[in-house]
Amino acid sequence: MLYIMNKKILLLFVLVAAFLQGCKLDPPVYGPPPKEDWSASFQPLGVGSYWKYLKTTAEQDPDTAESRVTGDQPVINGRTYHTVYTQLTKFGGESYFYTADSAVTVRDYSSIAGGYIQIKYVIDSIGTVGQTWTEKITDDGMLNGYPARVVGTVIENNITKVLNGITYPRVRHTRMQLQQDKGSGFETLATYDYYIAMGVGVIENIGVAADGTDLGHSTLLSFVIKNNDIIIN
Repeated sequence: MLYIMNKKILLLFVLVAAFLQGCKLDPPVYGPPPKEDWSASFQPLGVGSYWKYLKTTAEQDPDTAESRVTGDQPVINGRTYHTVYTQLTKFGGESYFYTADSAVTVRDYSSIAGGYIQIKYVIDSIGTVGQTWTEKITDDGMLNGYPARVVGTVIENNITKVLNGITYPRVRHTRMQLQQDKGSGFETLATYDYYIAMGVGVIENIGVAADGTDLGHSTLLSFVIKNNDIIIN
């Protein structure tokens, strides 16, 4: 049963980690927005910003995922999100990013969960190694009928990391533990390590199930960051 659940977690988290598969909402109409410099942000969201990832898992052929900020800004539960469209070889979809209070949250639709899941994977003001935060993974805190949460921890901060021949300074390493309570307390089902570069975004994501099963590995191949006019809450 744990193995089956971990496979479900793979689908839930990998879709989010790679900016995949959402439901498009009609964006609201705004007046002239302010100009924003994303160089000091852990998740740039300027319109036209682009990331290309290499995705690998133990049981599938390698694939590439190309993600781009579209400029659509739907309002969900009173919050203005930025839309990112991701295209893989066989399918594509949208995810929604919310930036406020120095934190970045990604929201995505999952048919497995029967609704939206959300992950707050970095908080700028929480940068001391060992610091933690806890968030609901869904709007009501339930996943497949049981209480679920995501516990984030800062593992490393302000490190330099080399990936695919590119050197990234100012990198923060966070670890997200997906936990669920089926009656005997919260237990960790899967762990995902995020490496986020200041001014770039997520450069690497590694997923491992509680039993050691490989849940996927994404690394950034190339990117283009745009500093253009956008809405900032």
